[in-house]
Amino acid sequence: MKRRAFSLAILTISLVAGSSPVFAEGSSVARMVFFNAKPGSKAPLEEAIKKHVAVRREETNQWRWLTWEYASGEVPRYCVATFGHAWAEFDHPPAGGQAELAVDAASMLAATPPVALYFEHLDEVSDFGTQTNTPTLVEISTFQLHYGKTGQFYAALREFHDALSRGGGVNRYEWFELRSGGDTPQFMLMVPRANWEALDTNADLFLNRLEKMLGKKKAAKLFEQFTSAVKGHQRSVVRLRPDLSLLPTRKGAEQ
Repeated sequence: MKRRAFSLAILTISLVAGSSPVFAEGSSVARMVFFNAKPGSKAPLEEAIKKHVAVRREETNQWRWLTWEYASGEVPRYCVATFGHAWAEFDHPPAGGQAELAVDAASMLAATPPVALYFEHLDEVSDFGTQTNTPTLVEISTFQLHYGKTGQFYAALREFHDALSRGGGVNRYEWFELRSGGDTPQFMLMVPRANWEALDTNADLFLNRLEKMLGKKKAAKLFEQFTSAVKGHQRSVVRLRPDLSLLPTRKGAEQ
């Protein structure tokens, strides 16, 4: 089971195809708000969010929101995220800048209260790619670690990143570490997908590639270092909802 979780997660990095998203640029903190709609309330909840976004769009001091709808797992479920912030920015956010205000406007339609999580982007183990378009389909992998294993896990990520860099270019992938709002230690991997077909991958392909770059002995050791740190792994697919997102209206607008 651990072998499969490891292979599938890292394979999304090494074999991903398609466009690259804008996740983290500049400052490193992302605020992500997760919420579910009550059964039968999906349409009115989305309409309430659209109205809130329309009001926010008229304001000059705005943060960018990217809204994704979960396409696998528990549905209807959403994530509204704003990326690329310094911690100090959350001391004085713009009016209406918190995404959960949109959900509060339709609180009777949400199944549970919104959950706000703060993640820090891990520049050293991420690859930014060359394109800057926002993806329409994203694969998200979350890794819950055993307590005290953060250093071990992060060291493995650095070795993976270095090996992939030496093995040739790959498309964009982003690693984040949960800092506040949930169970820690926890890491998140976000990778763009061109389509659903791109999820159909052979997990052994990456392990073979890793062995060619590092040798069988070192690859096996690195594999064990990664998997022994992981307590649980969850894999989901989300799709962008531009109609529920607050995107910059001019070049250089703040995220």
